[in-house]
Amino acid sequence: MQQHLRLLLLLSTVLISSNGMSQKNTTLLNGIVKSAENDVSNVLIVNLNSKKSTITDSSGLFTIEVRLRDSLRIMAVQYLKKEIVITDSIFNENFVTINLIDNIINLNEVTVTPYNLTGRIDQDLDRLSIKPAVTSSSLKLPNADLELMTHSERLLVEADRGKYVSYYVIALKINLHKTLNRFSGRTKSLENMVARDEKMAIEKQIITKFSKKTLSENFDIPETNIDGFLTFCLSQEDFSELSNTWNTTEVRNYLKAKSIEFKRTNLITE
Repeated sequence: MQQHLRLLLLLSTVLISSNGMSQKNTTLLNGIVKSAENDVSNVLIVNLNSKKSTITDSSGLFTIEVRLRDSLRIMAVQYLKKEIVITDSIFNENFVTINLIDNIINLNEVTVTPYNLTGRIDQDLDRLSIKPAVTSSSLKLPNADLELMTHSERLLVEADRGKYVSYYVIALKINLHKTLNRFSGRTKSLENMVARDEKMAIEKQIITKFSKKTLSENFDIPETNIDGFLTFCLSQEDFSELSNTWNTTEVRNYLKAKSIEFKRTNLITE
């Protein structure tokens, strides 16, 4: 029994001594990471033996627990990977300076050409796969081909909708809404608004086709009087007929004839 007790005491003494030696061989190592140009913050420091790790602060300083002969790995995207061994001098001084080398990545030259274009129109037109624009007509939606009405046209349709009188089997129905709009002059006013809008749309298309400078040079009218000339054309009863044809030659011939009439009216101001 006494022999067993002596053996246990001996083992306990050995373990305590071993643990004390182990703790004595471990220290918190202070260090600094340096670089000539790049940022030294957030560099990863890993103890490959204990698997413990830390990162550097904004000044490149760090602290990590090490033992003699441990290996430290220093890593960051902007630097080449580096490993150091904790030597006696490092362990005893309890400080290490680590100089890192920039990780320079050489990339091959890349020429970016959007849509794989060459810059030569004759070649690029054949290489482009241009799909047709998606429209309500291409989708075959109901009423896709109907022309959009202007605000004035919608008001006119609302004011003049239906028949004045509707006959039924034993009775008739008078459309008071349509009748009152007609007698009050509202329908006529809306008809004039629609006609005016049509003429203004034609005038806008004329300006798009022929600039004021072009009209001035072709018809010998000062450019300052072109607005007056167009207003004169708008007042003509046959002006709306231009909406039936947008042949450039026919429109030009019409404007030329009207320019002669306009100059005869002495409306031109110098």
